[in-house]
Amino acid sequence: MPKDQTAPSTDDIAAQMEVLRSDVSALTRSVSDLAKDRAGKARDAAQDTVREQTQAMSDGAAQMTRQAEDAVRAQPLAATAVAAGLGFALGYLSNRR
Repeated sequence: MPKDQTAPSTDDIAAQMEVLRSDVSALTRSVSDLAKDRAGKARDAAQDTVREQTQAMSDGAAQMTRQAEDAVRAQPLAATAVAAGLGFALGYLSNRR
């Protein structure tokens, strides 16, 4: 310590410690708020992605359903034969023990 400075008093040290505690507390709150904000943004982005993927799957299923309906309307006899064949095959496989 330089000769022209006096040693800090206990009150000075206590005041500096209180300022330090206050600063650490404020920093902790700031980091916590930032983490919450980023977590919220990540959650929102994930929800948007899930919503988009669900919509895409729903649209794909609806399109496949329309195509199947169109195929059945275009060739009802072939569709009935395919359905009967699948039913027979599944029945045969389920009764084999």
